[in-house]
Amino acid sequence: MKKQPRFRRWHKLDNTANLFPVVASRRTTNVFRMTAVLRDTVDPGLLQRALEQTLPYYAAFGVRLRHGLFWSYLEANDSVPVVRLEQDVPCRYMDPLETGRFLFRVLYFENRVHLETFHVLTDGTGAMRFLKAICYRYCQLAYPDGTEQEKRYGLEQAGNVEDCYLKYSRPSKKAGYKEPSAFHIKGTKRLAGDVGVVSLLMPVTDLKRVCKESGVSIGEYLAALVLCSIRQAHMPAGGAKKPINLFVPVNLRRIFGGDTSLNFFSGMTVSQKFGPGPANFDAVLQDVKRQFAEKCTREAFEQKLAYTAQSEKNLFARMTPLLLKNGILRLIYEHSSHGSTTTLSNLGVVDVDEKFQPYFEGFRFLLPASPGEPLKFTACAYGGTLALNVTTLLDRNPLILQIAQHLVQAGVPITLESNGDEDETL
Repeated sequence: MKKQPRFRRWHKLDNTANLFPVVASRRTTNVFRMTAVLRDTVDPGLLQRALEQTLPYYAAFGVRLRHGLFWSYLEANDSVPVVRLEQDVPCRYMDPLETGRFLFRVLYFENRVHLETFHVLTDGTGAMRFLKAICYRYCQLAYPDGTEQEKRYGLEQAGNVEDCYLKYSRPSKKAGYKEPSAFHIKGTKRLAGDVGVVSLLMPVTDLKRVCKESGVSIGEYLAALVLCSIRQAHMPAGGAKKPINLFVPVNLRRIFGGDTSLNFFSGMTVSQKFGPGPANFDAVLQDVKRQFAEKCTREAFEQKLAYTAQSEKNLFARMTPLLLKNGILRLIYEHSSHGSTTTLSNLGVVDVDEKFQPYFEGFRFLLPASPGEPLKFTACAYGGTLALNVTTLLDRNPLILQIAQHLVQAGVPITLESNGDEDETL
């Protein structure tokens, strides 16, 4: 086996990551979960070995958070992370004392391997790369007769900790961004600390057929479905003055290039205002398609990169003490949080190396619900099945029923997974 690479002992937080340590709390954790569903029950001893043998290659993960006078930064962590049996709710607060100062945790339950990551480290693309690399090594250890032992897989971008926000930012005349105040979802809350999780599993071929009939992409179709379902399940019959604003994260690697293991995403807000009467899904779908075409462009994201990069390039901002800087960031975050109703993050198709495909059943992806966004949505696909996942702080939410009924009526069969009693709603 090749000698493990050696990385520098510290690196800066990327441009987006500077915000997450400031706003993270037990109510708003900024911890997301990636799950690999394997064919067989997980052996925790082998999973521990796989993690220990993979982590040294991933400079973005083998770190702890430190705070300087002007900026926070990430320093190499020489401790050994420990895999644990899943016993708590997903996406909970990342307590550094519990994790050995690491900003991620690896959990297992039956045939599932979970990677939970504090967003300060990376985005969904970076986390999925790390999870797959751990699972590849696990499969090599668990099935020595069926896998090649010497070659390591999933390490192509493991050591890249380049800040692509600064690399690809260009000067722009755009002053800033302000979304209108959004409609917020209300409902009966679950008990404190409880989180509901539902996954709607559907054949990609059937969903593609429905999307093709309407001339839209899967992402556009799911966005319109979420918007209309929120209107039907949570808005008064007469509509609302404020629009439903759906935040859609976008992987900027697909637009600008770059293979960093750090965060490199932005997002767009898809907005829809509803008046009296039921939502017209076809009309909403075509408007969502229009907004995707206008907002998901290289030019639009170049302006956003220029705006977000100003803070690091501005001399005054660079020389402002961290304590004051964090206070300003917190105020900006609290102000901007009123502009979003919920989030829909579509990771797309998860690719698995052909040699390891027999050992995987699927993948799941969860975002943490929060008081401001008590429902969040994610999607990812593998092996011909798309998983539309919902995390919720609300009790017995009718919105899930709205989504499932719409898909079934459109000819898309649904299989449901849940961690509680949400299936009773269906």
